[in-house]
Amino acid sequence: MEYEIRRLWIDRDPRQKQLWQNLLQSSGIRAEAAISYCAGLFFEDQLVATGSLYQNIIKCVAVSPAHQGGKAVSILLSHLLSTVMENGSSSCYVYTKPQAARSFEELGFRELARVDDQLVFMEKAIYGFPQYLKDLERQRIPGQAAGIVMNANPFTLGHRYLAERAAKENETLHLFVLSEDLSAFPASTRLELVRRGVQHLPNVRVHPTGDYMVSAKTFPSYFLKEDVQVAKVQATLDAILFRDHIAPAAGITRRYVGEEPLSPVTQLYNESMKEVFHGAIDLVILPRIEQGGNVISASRVRDLLKRGKTEETKELVPESTYAYLISPEGKALIQKLQQEG
Repeated sequence: MEYEIRRLWIDRDPRQKQLWQNLLQSSGIRAEAAISYCAGLFFEDQLVATGSLYQNIIKCVAVSPAHQGGKAVSILLSHLLSTVMENGSSSCYVYTKPQAARSFEELGFRELARVDDQLVFMEKAIYGFPQYLKDLERQRIPGQAAGIVMNANPFTLGHRYLAERAAKENETLHLFVLSEDLSAFPASTRLELVRRGVQHLPNVRVHPTGDYMVSAKTFPSYFLKEDVQVAKVQATLDAILFRDHIAPAAGITRRYVGEEPLSPVTQLYNESMKEVFHGAIDLVILPRIEQGGNVISASRVRDLLKRGKTEETKELVPESTYAYLISPEGKALIQKLQQEG
């Protein structure tokens, strides 16, 4: 009897979803919502292994004990990898337990970073991380350099203040914008609004993050126990990648972040960076600027847009962002935001 791969329609078929959840649970793995494709490996019409994708990230891989150590995992992972490539991506990523890393190495994945005994981040790509770092090295300029990572959903006066302070206090500022397309404002729009918003700062270089920094929405946490632990592990991984690879490539010795007293997750991120960067990179935490007694934030801007109060955002965003918001493209995006609630 041979193994058979079938797609599992976990968003449509309650029975398939239950089978999938049972296998994950028996493997000590949590189900995740951010899944774009789910595959099942069957033997004698029984589900014996499963693996899922979110875009080009492999996640939720589980194999029943009787089929571990054989060819089941190789068949499953090869199928997922082929699916990623067939969908037009030239790179594939996995976040997994260290003890599962060997199975991925055998398929050509290479380790990018790990967090103790909790997590390994791996990549299989034609060019990948080494090429991304080479591109950064080419833009490296001698002298004191700082880094900022932002989502900019959208770019606000708070973001601009952070960039202006860092640009003033350093000879070069490398500003990284999350490339993930899960935000209200598409990645290409956010990147362009950041570029327009800092064009008055000649020593700023704006970069997309590529696949090397992800948001909490897509960070695979299926093998971790608690949400607080998830945030801690993700923050630590991001900080290690930045400290060991991105910062050295760009010559960055300082990282600027905004203070976030009201968000425990962001506070945890800042604390994790402080621990990981210790002695290697200076972490500069700046107070958030306010307008009308309230902190300026992208979420505040989005809330006003959803409530049809575009004009009130004028005091929260740079002219370049506001010009976009009142453009035909911006109005269409606002309408979509309002429809989604």
